[in-house]
Amino acid sequence: MKKIKRVTLPSQGRVIVISDIHGELNLFIKLLQKVNFSSEDHLFINGDLCEKGSNSKGTVRYIMDLTKRNPNVHVTEGNCDTVVEDLLEENPKLMNYIRSRKHSILKEWLDEVGFELKEDTTVQEVKDILTQHFSHEIKWLMELPTAIETDDYIFVHAGLDDCKDWRETDRISAITMPAFMEKSHRTGKYVIVGHWPVVNYASDIPSNNPVVSKDKKIISIDGGNVIKSTGQLNAFIIHRTKNGDSFSKIYTDHHLTCEVVKGYISETIMSGSISYPNYELIPLQPSEHFTLCKQVGTDDLLYVKNEYIHESEKGTYSAKTDLSCAQISVDIGDIISVVDSSCTGYDLIKKNGKEGWVPKDVLPVKQRDSVSVV
Repeated sequence: MKKIKRVTLPSQGRVIVISDIHGELNLFIKLLQKVNFSSEDHLFINGDLCEKGSNSKGTVRYIMDLTKRNPNVHVTEGNCDTVVEDLLEENPKLMNYIRSRKHSILKEWLDEVGFELKEDTTVQEVKDILTQHFSHEIKWLMELPTAIETDDYIFVHAGLDDCKDWRETDRISAITMPAFMEKSHRTGKYVIVGHWPVVNYASDIPSNNPVVSKDKKIISIDGGNVIKSTGQLNAFIIHRTKNGDSFSKIYTDHHLTCEVVKGYISETIMSGSISYPNYELIPLQPSEHFTLCKQVGTDDLLYVKNEYIHESEKGTYSAKTDLSCAQISVDIGDIISVVDSSCTGYDLIKKNGKEGWVPKDVLPVKQRDSVSVV
């Protein structure tokens, strides 16, 4: 790994870490406002600024301007940000990527200059037009460091190899490594990563909140923004004081919110979740709202909402998407996010970043049958 930046943090103050914005500029601005970000804070944006979301070009420009105005804003590269590298290297696969993606910074740039893709448009033509108009943005993205090191923390998008000198980690591995929480490193410092949605690590109740492993000295913060239907954009906050560092978190998302009108205590038999790649199911015991299923690949027994079970033409069964199989307890007055209110009997909600099902009478009448993700 060649692109490593060194930053000295003050012994007191706030360090705010956000990753995987994925072109959701409005959500990013909303999160900065929610954490009351100021020029006195140190802000680390830990990769995947663009792609997948609705405004990649705006997000990149906003963050470029932020770094220009504020020396306390630091940015690392993510695997999605390297799309400009594929452009400069004239990767022949790039044309299919641009055509098949609903949202990409390359497509947004082409639209901005009024360039229309044709069947015979080549990657060389796209490179010529984009480097002519957006050379500043491309250069900035290309020069982003792969990792940022401080005295106590290392910021890298996906992870580090478990080797004597972490700097020997292959760059591509550092920005694409899956499930870093399940691995280890020998840096002696906390390694803060995004890239892998934390809900993939969930056990009993799916959670999109940052995960801190003090034993492994790994902090994973990707809330699954854009990637997961229940996702959120997380801000992980390090509070530095004379007595040591402490951590907190804040998030924002696109979901509608409402106030709980009836308390509910969850059934403990309903827990767990379905996530990539273990979608295949074997139904065992159907009921009115949930079916007890055996999850192929893990052998876990899960209660799956009936509307989320898909039967193929071959007679096999699978979950339609990532899904909570847990129920969640709520109290009157709780403010929750409504994820899916279109199913019978129960609504899928998110409370403090955790996902679960509650009976329909828990939510106000106006919130029912209005939101669907199936």
